Amino acid sequence: MTDIFLEIIRALVLLGIVIFLSYSGRNRFEQSRKGWNFIISGFGLLLFGSILDISDNFESLNQFILIGDTETEAFLEKFVGFLGGFVFLAIGLYKWIPGVQDLSDLVDIRTRDLQGANQLLLSEIAERKRAENVKNDFVSTVSHELRTPLTSIKGSLGLVRSGVVGELPDKLRSMLDIAYNNSDRLVRLINDILDIEKIEAGKIDYHMAPLELGEFLEQALQANEGYGKEHNVTFSVSIEVPEAKVCGDHDRLMQVMSNLISNAAKFSFESEQVEISLSRQSKGFRIAVTDHGSGIPRKFRDKVFDKFLQADSSNTRRKSGTGLGLYITKAIIEQHGGAIDFDTETGKGTTFYFDLPEWTGKEPVVGKTAGTHP
Repeated sequence: MTDIFLEIIRALVLLGIVIFLSYSGRNRFEQSRKGWNFIISGFGLLLFGSILDISDNFESLNQFILIGDTETEAFLEKFVGFLGGFVFLAIGLYKWIPGVQDLSDLVDIRTRDLQGANQLLLSEIAERKRAENVKNDFVSTVSHELRTPLTSIKGSLGLVRSGVVGELPDKLRSMLDIAYNNSDRLVRLINDILDIEKIEAGKIDYHMAPLELGEFLEQALQANEGYGKEHNVTFSVSIEVPEAKVCGDHDRLMQVMSNLISNAAKFSFESEQVEISLSRQSKGFRIAVTDHGSGIPRKFRDKVFDKFLQADSSNTRRKSGTGLGLYITKAIIEQHGGAIDFDTETGKGTTFYFDLPEWTGKEPVVGKTAGTHP
């Protein structure tokens, strides 16, 4: 009985092998298909011999298994089934293994090609990083070397314009105004470049403290009144939540407001009003700055917060700027655990808004550097 059981298990195993090989090799081994078919046929013959072997133990099955005497059955079982199965397996392996070896050699060649390409790519990346570091070091050095003398020049021009050295002729005052405005623009450009360098290096410091947003917005409005006069626009403030309080760096958030307010004044139509508002959101507060201008062109809307982006980047553009302000603004807001976005409509204007989490007094007030979140 044990022999019958083992023979049945052997037949089932061989049946499983035949089915598995037929299914797994259906769309594979095209280069050695004949060898693979011989292997399947070999296992099929072994299965045939096993079935005949099992039938010897059940006389009632003989009439279904073969037509002939026991000698014919023995011939089919031993010679055709087992011996033929092993011969087919040998032939199949002989034909299949070289094809697999060729495939393996092809894989090795492709692997070496990929390794070479990867090494070349790594070398190019390293070279680009080195060039980027050289560029950053150069920009940083130049910016630091320029900021001090430019600040002195700007301060001196400001004193002369204020009348410290006496009354100035109108023509000279006009020339001094141009020189002062250009020096101011250069100082802001250098400061922006240095801020970006610190942000990307994760070295910018934030001095976090509780901040009352209502009072903060009034200060921001006063600090940026000059932009309104320069572009002939007015400002209005709407504070719906006077008690609003967040935890933030006063100077950095003031930098954010200066960027947004100056942009709104710059891109508003003349004699329009720039609206600044404070409202409550589900988990904090929202500050919005709305201008009434031409809006942001559709093709630039997904790039607004990129570096050095100007909707009008031509040499004759009417609106001055570095294209760095919104990139810096976004980085500062995100370091405060907030988010910034905008809504715009062509011909009607744009609203930039940012959300900051509410400070309840339970969170610890700590300093932080760029790259960490409160």
